[in-house]
Amino acid sequence: MREIVANVDKPVSLQNFLRRTFPAIPPAILRKAMENRDVRRAGKRLNAEELIYPDDKLTLYIDDKYLDDETPLDIVFIDKNLLIVNKKPGITVVEERPGVPSLQDAVRRRYPEAKACHRLDYNTGGLVVFARTNAAAEQMEAAFRDRTVRKFYRCLVWGQPKEGIGKFRAYLKKDAQAAKVAIYDWAAPGALPIETAYAMLDSCMEYSLLEVELITGRTHQIRAHLAHLGLPICGDDRYGDREKNKQWKVTRQQLWATRIEFSFKRGTTLAYLDNRKFSVAPEFTLA
Repeated sequence: MREIVANVDKPVSLQNFLRRTFPAIPPAILRKAMENRDVRRAGKRLNAEELIYPDDKLTLYIDDKYLDDETPLDIVFIDKNLLIVNKKPGITVVEERPGVPSLQDAVRRRYPEAKACHRLDYNTGGLVVFARTNAAAEQMEAAFRDRTVRKFYRCLVWGQPKEGIGKFRAYLKKDAQAAKVAIYDWAAPGALPIETAYAMLDSCMEYSLLEVELITGRTHQIRAHLAHLGLPICGDDRYGDREKNKQWKVTRQQLWATRIEFSFKRGTTLAYLDNRKFSVAPEFTLA
């Protein structure tokens, strides 16, 4: 049993409140708790859609082992201006659906002022930069917009590239309804120019290890562009080779944001980070 006070700024359903407050709770345990009405307010059992209000006092009859996330944030760098976190796959950077936990939620529980400066896909792991001041946020957002931040990824792709190294241009068109993008070799109506560079680091008969530099930063750019080049990312069912993924039992896309390099002008708040590089090792699940 645990007694808590609801820290919300507006009414939210009990189910979404629990998802956000206790992101470690397994979905099956949450469903069971909702079915059994294991949360009470003033002695009254609540259902999943019951609204929770600011400062509500709740009693949870849920085992503590399901509520606490014992996995610490993987912090790569922190100072008074910035926080860089090594994101695990399987979580969004910012909230995309009400009540679904995000990395920013987890970061803000320890650093309430933090704001994500860019995003990674749900199933992509790696470096995410958070700003801790308004000045840092403005300069980081400008750096990403002006492409003075260099972003490098490592990925495993099915097959072997025809060219061991190269820089490739194409056009990307987003289909918001399908939550998918299409790649064209010409300036199709509504498509935006993209540029992706890669270098092959290793290869075997079935798959290859690439280092990719994301020069432009469009939605799903690396996944869609590499697939267009005949190099689908292992484990990516949306743009990749589903049959191959199934055959090799790869259930998560093998893509990791492994390195970020900063460039800032003298006289700016973040000038001390000029030429600094931060990196992590990819955590691939394909041997």
